[in-house]
Amino acid sequence: MGEVTQVRVLTLNDGEHTNSTLYRMEKGWILQFRLGPSLFGRKVSLYCNYPIAKDGKSSEFNRNRYFILPFRQDEGCNSADDTALFAEISVQLAGSFHYYFVYENASESCPQGSGYFLVDPVLSFPDEKLPLNCVQCQTVLAKCLGPFSTWENKLRVAKESGYNMIHFTPVQELGKSHSAYSLSAQLKLNPTFNDNDKKLTFADIENFTQKMRTEWKVLSLCDIVLNHTANETEWLQEHPESTYNCLNCPYMRPAYLLDATLHQFSMDVKKGVYESEGIPPEVCTEDHINSIRYALFTKVLPEIKLQEMFICNVGKLVSEFLDLARKHPSTAQMRNQEREIKLIRDPLYRRLSATVDLELAVELYNVYRSDAFDEDTRLKRCGEEFKLKLDELNRNVVDQLNGHLHAAVENCIAGIRYFRVQADGPRFVEISIDKPLTFRYFTDYGKPKSIKEFEEVMYGPNSKYLMAHNGWVMDADPMKNFADSDSDVYIRRELIAWGDSVKLRFGDKPEDSPFLWNHMKEYVELTAKVFDGVRLDNCHSTPIPVAEYLLDCARRVRPDLYVVAELFTNSDHTDNIFVNRLGITSLIREAMSAWDSHEEGRLVYRYGGEPVGAFFQPYFRPLVPSVAHALFLDLTHDNPSPVDKRSVFDLLPSSALVNMACCASGSSRG
Repeated sequence: MGEVTQVRVLTLNDGEHTNSTLYRMEKGWILQFRLGPSLFGRKVSLYCNYPIAKDGKSSEFNRNRYFILPFRQDEGCNSADDTALFAEISVQLAGSFHYYFVYENASESCPQGSGYFLVDPVLSFPDEKLPLNCVQCQTVLAKCLGPFSTWENKLRVAKESGYNMIHFTPVQELGKSHSAYSLSAQLKLNPTFNDNDKKLTFADIENFTQKMRTEWKVLSLCDIVLNHTANETEWLQEHPESTYNCLNCPYMRPAYLLDATLHQFSMDVKKGVYESEGIPPEVCTEDHINSIRYALFTKVLPEIKLQEMFICNVGKLVSEFLDLARKHPSTAQMRNQEREIKLIRDPLYRRLSATVDLELAVELYNVYRSDAFDEDTRLKRCGEEFKLKLDELNRNVVDQLNGHLHAAVENCIAGIRYFRVQADGPRFVEISIDKPLTFRYFTDYGKPKSIKEFEEVMYGPNSKYLMAHNGWVMDADPMKNFADSDSDVYIRRELIAWGDSVKLRFGDKPEDSPFLWNHMKEYVELTAKVFDGVRLDNCHSTPIPVAEYLLDCARRVRPDLYVVAELFTNSDHTDNIFVNRLGITSLIREAMSAWDSHEEGRLVYRYGGEPVGAFFQPYFRPLVPSVAHALFLDLTHDNPSPVDKRSVFDLLPSSALVNMACCASGSSRG
């Protein structure tokens, strides 16, 4: 007797949008859509972007192309009511697919319900399938593998240890910092892999991963790094528009000037300039930190007059107001209290260049005044009232900026305290370019020696090379880009910056930055061609439209691509949005994130699959929400050693607990 096809039923309800609910399917299953009670009696049209060709088979996936799914009735129910109506898809493609429905005479023209369903890929060796819950993955630091001729002997250890998947950190050329995730050339291999004069190619690595798959029965996984690139990346000189810089993002200029000022202060402290004020070249006590705070608030920040980049020139605007008022005689008897003028920031953030809507100002403030006996006096009084309003607007902006600067100083102080004073920190002693008091948020152009020179570059054409670094923001909203114009992360110094790389600026669609999208498309497609899966590094900081586009490209190269994501959102709701939008197969989960044994047990239970003793389920049943599939690791390459964080006795028990869970599991080598 052949295996029975599994059928899952998804009930549609009016007004139900399940974009943050995860529904998982397997290839070969049938998904049935049925109408819920709230849709009975309505003429419902159901659309889905799962590709369906005319012969009923799957065609190439296009995220923006939707097909209408016709409803039909259950067999033998030709005269039945709406409970017998259903539409179905036989799923044969892996990935995430979106559906929505509308009906006639709806109160709104937008979809009346929508959601996603995720189809897991089939991982396989030539003559055997590998269930997702049977994945046992080991991470290796590719940069430590050495010449390619030595890889086979080194990696055979993983095979003989029972692992069936090897995760390689990026194999591309690295930047000056030699960080595994700071790539300087996405389309070139790390030169340390070369054997003497023999240059390694991606085809060589592809042949090796093919051998792993066919002879060893070990699959391969490699990172894709989409958010940033190393400072030394050559194509940045030709395409600086691919980054957030002070030319294409002038709202970054105040943050850059603050960053340059803090850097200058750090170098001055190193030279002993502030030694007489209680700040020696070697900062190591709380008293030194208090002196730094005092110097920043009372001397360093006041000198750069950062508020001038946000406020208006009151005298100039009052003069322009009076000139305009003389040409427009007043007809209003009193000022309209319902409308207010607002300060309009200068798009280029030049000093004292904010403005207001002068036409509106004349309308509101050029009014009849009972306390004026002639026209000159009336204009003077109107100008005085307008000036008071401008002073108020400036004062509000300055107060807001002072709040940001206060936060910036305290964040700097917290960083200095950790790196130089706290017992659990690295306790740096000397101040240098590599170990400054405050770490840089931007790259520089040339070698400016004073704040004036920094500012000249900032307003000049070479400001396109003043690029913002990428980094990590504690407790940030992963759905929001912290480098956008409405974010204060850089001015408040809330970023834990990675000074070896710059943040990439994709925009929302390929037309916004053609070179960058095409370059990264080639990079991702090449990775998908060589490896069986990809690990999306820093998924929580990756713009969703970018990841959607690039993963769609990768799946065209390898339809059953295994997609793993490093995703830290602290919210299952947000996790599911990323999983649904990107078609993520497994989320990385860390046993080391547990703060006690109870939390460790909770993680094992949550990702551990169905309970022992669960009943056999019928082949035809409702499609119920799922927990995102986990790749559960006892230790990732980002984690500190358990010996340092916990105890030497923790290693084996934690590994045992992780492997008790019925999900993909893994560890790190080294």
